[in-house]
Amino acid sequence: MELTERVTQETRDATSVLVLRPQLQAGSDSTCKRLLVGDSRPVHLLGICFSTSPTQWYDQWEQVLGGPPADAAVITTPDSFVDDKPDGLVVETVGNPSDVTGIGMQATKYLNSWEEDDATVVVALDSLTLMLQYVSLETLYRFLHVLTRRLDVLGATGLFFLDPSAQDQKTVNTLKTLFHGVLSYEEQADDWQLRTQ
Repeated sequence: MELTERVTQETRDATSVLVLRPQLQAGSDSTCKRLLVGDSRPVHLLGICFSTSPTQWYDQWEQVLGGPPADAAVITTPDSFVDDKPDGLVVETVGNPSDVTGIGMQATKYLNSWEEDDATVVVALDSLTLMLQYVSLETLYRFLHVLTRRLDVLGATGLFFLDPSAQDQKTVNTLKTLFHGVLSYEEQADDWQLRTQ
């Protein structure tokens, strides 16, 4: 079975997916994003992004979706928000990636406002690797536990990016337990492998 068919079939009920790939392979994210989000329209898009500017993040997602999302917001830090934002994007800032309470409050605001809309809700967090430089594994685990449960209730799709080469295996395995699916980039095969749980 092709990966495209497996992702479509096996993640139908999986609201939260951990995407494991080296940071250097971030350019290949479009493929997995397209597979996991599908062709749903309209899309409400919430980003928690500390690795690129809001404009770059929005432009990448616009390419993935084949056009602008119906509604979009990104949570970032003031130092990441240095350029003009595109029309249609709301930018919210927190002091730094360790402010999981602030991130959670901003995310909840958007998830609540989109709850009744007839649209696909997608939350993308890039990256867990960077957040682990600011918070302990225990703090991140608790934050993700609350966020992924909220996505379950909404029926939203969550994509959470982690560079496994930057973490020990215990950390990676601990985080895997929070997600319905794990999509891994296999460097030798230059392909993606999906595991659902």
